[in-house]
Amino acid sequence: MKRNKETGGARRLARGGIRTRVYLYLMLFGVLLIVLLWLFQTVFLDSFYRGQRMRQVAATADRLAEAGDTQTMQELADSLAVRNDVSILLLDGELKRLVNVEGTRFSMIHRYSAAQLRELAEEVQAQGGTVTREVVPAFPEPGDTEIWEPEGFPGREGFPGRVGTPGEDRGRGAVWENFTAYILARPVTLDDGTACTLLLYTQITPVTATVDTLRAELVIITAVVLAGMLLLAFVISRRVTEPIIETNREARALARAAYRRPKHADDYREIAELNDTLEKAAEELGQVEKLQHELIANISHDLRTPLTMISGYAEVMRDIPGENTPENMQTVIDETARLTTLVNELLDFSRMQAGTVAMSIAPFDLTAETAAIVARVDKMVAKDGYVVRFEPAQSLTVRADVTRIGQVIYNLIGNALTYTGADRTVTVTQFVRDGRARTEIRDTGKGIAPDELPLIWNRYYRTRETHRRAVIGSGLGLNIVRTVLEQHHAPYGVESAVGSGTVFWFELELAGEDESGV
Repeated sequence: MKRNKETGGARRLARGGIRTRVYLYLMLFGVLLIVLLWLFQTVFLDSFYRGQRMRQVAATADRLAEAGDTQTMQELADSLAVRNDVSILLLDGELKRLVNVEGTRFSMIHRYSAAQLRELAEEVQAQGGTVTREVVPAFPEPGDTEIWEPEGFPGREGFPGRVGTPGEDRGRGAVWENFTAYILARPVTLDDGTACTLLLYTQITPVTATVDTLRAELVIITAVVLAGMLLLAFVISRRVTEPIIETNREARALARAAYRRPKHADDYREIAELNDTLEKAAEELGQVEKLQHELIANISHDLRTPLTMISGYAEVMRDIPGENTPENMQTVIDETARLTTLVNELLDFSRMQAGTVAMSIAPFDLTAETAAIVARVDKMVAKDGYVVRFEPAQSLTVRADVTRIGQVIYNLIGNALTYTGADRTVTVTQFVRDGRARTEIRDTGKGIAPDELPLIWNRYYRTRETHRRAVIGSGLGLNIVRTVLEQHHAPYGVESAVGSGTVFWFELELAGEDESGV
């Protein structure tokens, strides 16, 4: 046992407490957010920016293609070129510029030669769709009016072009590092049927300076977020786990049927519901313990009575000549039988509660079985003035364990005989209701109070009526009845009113015609 306790303690230490787990999970979540922020704002920023720019250019081309005529397209191009930082050309088959907007500096499509433009237009027509190219732009020196040959298209021969105006001071023909541009070309058909080629050009500005700025900001943001996350994780872990820890501490007294609602029990709905359940469990455990003590006292009384009678009659027959009569011997035999019945029912009750009693489900004649039990019990109690009547509506065959159902009927009749009225009569009826065989056992006693009806099936429960010795059986009948019927999944219940007797009933599944032999 000591080793098991040590092992359990080691496991608890290895698992860690809920407060530590919540704290670590919140911290890991914060670190993950910071890592994602760094990745998207530095490592993936350039790729994301390039993809976004290309989607923007493609959307601009789609809007222009929907214009339909050159005038509308020119007006739309003037607006979109400034807003989206693109240069736009619309060329007809003769390379005539129908729409012309230079929205970027040093637009390469505006400086391409006719040969370059024709080559691009022919490729668009050949593919029958959009053509996208990444190009490396070059910028002339200030005052340079000489012929400038740009890099051209990747993997192709460069095409000569002319520079109309000087550019920024980046060196003659110099190529900016990480500075790229995109050309998007697609076929467009105007409303008048003219087949044209739409060209869009945009430059991708390097984001190196932006990344450097973001990195400096992210250092500060990371420090602030980590400090805030540490504080937030500490506060949340305490607020969330405090009610759980308190509930766990108070629940240790549950085995003693003692439970005190902790201070923070109602902070969260789930914790409040858990504490409600624990309070109810503590109440029921206390009730069970009380009823268990009462049951032990009642059974002790039931055991002592036959033992006292057996001992008394045996001493009389031993010490007084002539008292060894058949009547006295029969009394000893009857009390021995009662004692045997009590012990057997105690053993059955224990086995059923442990779930070790196997059920043998098969068709049997319920009416014949009930009649035999009623006849046997009626003969047994007739000498004391009791009467047990059986009133079946028809012969019924059911699927159940004949031995256990017989025990149910016997115990219900015994309970009815114990509490029946002055006429000492118990009536058993049997009929079909809603496709099931229903058996009712009715007594004429004082009835059961409404507040006690839900409790009579509980383990160890007895009504408030002063304990009385069972006419037959042990007084454990209803506990056994409940267990057997629940193992059969059979409906059962009780109907009673103070002053008008009590009716116990149960229902069993009817057997099919092929099983009943009908």
